[in-house]
Amino acid sequence: MEQIQKNDGVPLQDLNSIVREVVKNLDNSAQRVIKTPANARLQNLQSTMYSINAPEVYRPAPLERYMKEWTEFAEGGRESLDKQAIKFLCWVPGIAVDVRFLACVESSGIELDWRFLAGLVRSCHCMWGNMPSENPSIHIIRGLLNQYRGTNQVLHKWQAHFDALLTEHAPKIMADIFLHSKKSLASFIEEWRIEPQSDFFRRVVEIAAAACRNQLDQPAGDLLVLLFRDLLPWPGWILSNFKKEIGAIILHKPLSDESCEMIQRFILHFKGLGDPRISANRIKWAEVPEKAKELLIHWLSQENTYIFPEHVYQQGKGWVWKQRASIRDPLSFENAGLHWLPLQ
Repeated sequence: MEQIQKNDGVPLQDLNSIVREVVKNLDNSAQRVIKTPANARLQNLQSTMYSINAPEVYRPAPLERYMKEWTEFAEGGRESLDKQAIKFLCWVPGIAVDVRFLACVESSGIELDWRFLAGLVRSCHCMWGNMPSENPSIHIIRGLLNQYRGTNQVLHKWQAHFDALLTEHAPKIMADIFLHSKKSLASFIEEWRIEPQSDFFRRVVEIAAAACRNQLDQPAGDLLVLLFRDLLPWPGWILSNFKKEIGAIILHKPLSDESCEMIQRFILHFKGLGDPRISANRIKWAEVPEKAKELLIHWLSQENTYIFPEHVYQQGKGWVWKQRASIRDPLSFENAGLHWLPLQ
């Protein structure tokens, strides 16, 4: 025993008292548990058991809840909208541009962060085709955007370019900014955070494409790269407008030989068009002006199907055989430049 006390440093009688104290505490705890009614001890379990067979309580989705709140407000059943409803409805185009909603936003005293304002601008752009040029909603949204004092850099960019976002001629101004930026369409959208499927941006693309079309009498350059690489393949076109633009491009005069070849190569390899002489593609050409289709067929009928390689001199390699390009070869783009071989 002395050896144990020496090694452990705790006398056995002390250990015995500690054990008795622990057992006593356990007994006391058990007595308290026994004396407590079962429904109090198992309250959480009881409520869970009751909820298993309880009828499901329907909670509307946020859109449904806030739309109902908006309807009540618009019909005079509510004096105002709560903050969460306003935050959500800023992103619902048909409501966000309503003067009554914007008046409610202004009178609410809510400090609009960048999410609120981004939703308002996006909604305005989505409704662009259905809004008159002097719509008061645009002026209100512009005033709310001007009040922003946060740190979001995109909103600061918007504040510095109201004329390119929220004015009658904004699509034209934004198209000019895009063409002078020499950026791809995807990079430009990322920089400006514009809704790419909005009526506003659709108009921007249409104006930019028309501006590039006017350069078809020039040798291949940056604007033609944008036209064939970014603008025409953009998926947001209204189909009828796209077909009209294709017709205008084919019929454009004057037209350089290089541009003529580029047009043919783009059309033949674009899934939405293809060779109009092939029966499977005829439906795709339904809305393209007939004169444009006839001119393209005339161009294609003059194609030299026998393309022979030519002997050319290349720096560092000497004289080599190089295959000439055919309109059957798709256009290829690398970085910001256009790389293609003109027909001989």
